[in-house]
Amino acid sequence: MTSIAPEPVTTLAPADDEVHVVCCNPDVALCGTDVAGLPWGDGDEETTCIVCRDLEHQNCPRCGI
Repeated sequence: MTSIAPEPVTTLAPADDEVHVVCCNPDVALCGTDVAGLPWGDGDEETTCIVCRDLEHQNCPRCGI
């Protein structure tokens, strides 16, 4: 079975230029940040959210993938 890798998503808020990672719920980053309606990154971004960075190489805490 092939699993879908988490995807990076960027934020619009100038005060929060962090790049987050989402998995099974595209509106909530792995760290729990609400990223609903924010633009997707192009895949070249470095994950800057330290919580997402720690979780992106582990199974998703919500779906287990």
